[in-house]
Amino acid sequence: MSFLDIDRAELGREYERATLPPISRQEIVDYARTLGVTDPEWLDETVAAQGPHGRLVALPSFVVRLRGPTVVPPQAAEEMRRSAFFGFDAGKDIELGVPIEVGDVITVSSRITDIYEKTGRSGSMVFLVHRSELHNQRGERVAQIDSRMMQKLPTRSVTMAPSGDAEGGAE
Repeated sequence: MSFLDIDRAELGREYERATLPPISRQEIVDYARTLGVTDPEWLDETVAAQGPHGRLVALPSFVVRLRGPTVVPPQAAEEMRRSAFFGFDAGKDIELGVPIEVGDVITVSSRITDIYEKTGRSGSMVFLVHRSELHNQRGERVAQIDSRMMQKLPTRSVTMAPSGDAEGGAE
């Protein structure tokens, strides 16, 4: 069992839509401080009002902390429960839209967009891509995040049957 066993009819189907509480000034500032930011443009509303955005906005990477309650698509979680091949984060592609500002109410919509297999030096891997689209209360796109999960598939060995025919056997 692997991500390859997920029904292809699930591709593109929204599996989650969640509206998050309004973004607070404290969240924006705490996030910046966590990253070691000291520039007052990202920490102080008065200074930020004189900056390029004219107001305090979140650092662009703030979007990666915004998601609905389902971190892993339910279909992927089910495949991981049924198999011994757990997935792990294999990276993200992020397209940024408008900046997040204090008071924004973000709605996150998530769907699986692709499942594919690749073979590398260490064997076969299956990738599942799930996309989260984030919009603010004005319907403006804040970000589109494509997250990849990877499963390493078991390697298969080839053994010789007594008749000399090759048979595939799992290790």
